[in-house]
Amino acid sequence: MDVKSYHITKTFARMDMQKLIRFLIYGEESKTQDNTTPYSERLDKASEPIYNRIYSLYPNAKDATEPCNELSHALSTFQEVYFEIGMKAGARLLYQLMMEDEKQPAKPTE
Repeated sequence: MDVKSYHITKTFARMDMQKLIRFLIYGEESKTQDNTTPYSERLDKASEPIYNRIYSLYPNAKDATEPCNELSHALSTFQEVYFEIGMKAGARLLYQLMMEDEKQPAKPTE
């Protein structure tokens, strides 16, 4: 494998969506995270502590409904906002990639 191919292979090996997300949002560059865990497990693991806290404050399920609904509404709003930001970020990156292609001289076809 030549040096150029090796460099390209290593570049693709470093591509990781979670690292890119953490870098863009938090400026983190090298923290590792298990991104092979299924989404449902990641969501359950992340939400369990807060729902346990709510249910400890409101042992009666009826009393816990309103705080759970308020939390769900807040999280849904965060999700919508960050999804929109993510879509805009993706569009900007795509635009930049397309503009770079426009700057490159066309290769002659034979």
